[in-house]
Amino acid sequence: MKKILAAGLVLVALAACKKEPTLGDRLEGSWLVNDIVATGQLVFGGQNIPLVANDKDIAATSVFTLIQEPNSVDYAVDATLSVSAGTTLDVPWAQSGSGTWTVLDGAGVAPDSVHLLGTDGSVTKYEVLSLLETSVRLRTQQVVDFQGQGIDMTIEFGFAKQ
Repeated sequence: MKKILAAGLVLVALAACKKEPTLGDRLEGSWLVNDIVATGQLVFGGQNIPLVANDKDIAATSVFTLIQEPNSVDYAVDATLSVSAGTTLDVPWAQSGSGTWTVLDGAGVAPDSVHLLGTDGSVTKYEVLSLLETSVRLRTQQVVDFQGQGIDMTIEFGFAKQ
């Protein structure tokens, strides 16, 4: 009986020592892009026109892959966006790249974030809006070329774990 009690106490102690996964641990893996929403302002004829884009079609090859050891990121997004700016247009949109990634844990005081450093030296910062075991939602600010005009856009991506 004493041996069973001792074994039970050892198991409880080991279970209590289990390491909580870090933000990086939770984000590591392959994530399928399943939602894109973007907003911004288009200047036309001296007027600001709201610009809203929603995914109409996202290719099944639109994936972000984050690996911690060795630290690397590869991503490709291929989508058709339905863009509304006074009228509605279907616009093809693609991004791809590779590099490294870091996470900043906001520790409950600030939002968690993910920073991608591209092999070309570019840095893209994403705020983690939600992170569940099988899904994540990120938001970023990017300048997007729309018909020759650089537009500051807020872009949200939804992902499903592959």
